[in-house]
Amino acid sequence: MPRAFNKDMKTAIIAPIGTSPPVITAGIDALDEPVSDLVLLATKDEQVLAGCDVVKLGLKSRYPRIRVHVELLPFDDISSDVENLTFMAIAARVIKKERESYGCERILLNVAGGRKNMCITLALLGQLLNVDGVYHIVNHEVKLFNQHLERMRPTMMRLFRAEKEEDKIMIYADNREMFEYILYPPKNEYELIRIPTLPYPVSYISSLLSRVVFDPYMLNEEDCSLLLHHGILERQGNNLYISDYGAKFLDVLVGKG
Repeated sequence: MPRAFNKDMKTAIIAPIGTSPPVITAGIDALDEPVSDLVLLATKDEQVLAGCDVVKLGLKSRYPRIRVHVELLPFDDISSDVENLTFMAIAARVIKKERESYGCERILLNVAGGRKNMCITLALLGQLLNVDGVYHIVNHEVKLFNQHLERMRPTMMRLFRAEKEEDKIMIYADNREMFEYILYPPKNEYELIRIPTLPYPVSYISSLLSRVVFDPYMLNEEDCSLLLHHGILERQGNNLYISDYGAKFLDVLVGKG
């Protein structure tokens, strides 16, 4: 079950990022609890990468202790089952790495940025991997907010194209007031919404996977019916076996994808 917040715990936020970087920084600002790590799931689109640079500098200015890492995705959008499973595998590895390599006891997902299908997939994966919360952000003045953001877009791209880190820092510093206005809007202008999730106990998932892989005939009738209905298992006569899709999906869940 989700772990209760403890101020001594390390907390990681994992977030797809699109062309609106403020949803990342505003989400951290609204969370009102210490965050130790931020992992941005980013495509190679230049506007997205420019947003990553701005988020890094914006957090360095206000939350200098947060470690920021960018995980580059091998596509601009999910357009097939294969790409969706690839995205799930990358996200699952990131969650595992934050827990095991960086010692983060709490994992939170911010699904307010990035492509819609990535965010949906990430939220569902979070339940299966027992993350501690899934959040979305709603801005009360979307049109006005977007106008301010687009006004800063040329400066963001100039910052991104600067070759030296010190030049990036200087561009941010010269425009700090406007950058921080869009990155950290007043908290009464938006809502941080917790998406209801029902986490699956690790023991249940482990037991289910073991039965599916090694002896599907040990599954109870309900589990077997659901797995058949969702294409994880297939039946041929009296024989049960894992489908190709099911095998790839299970690889994601056990960290082999």
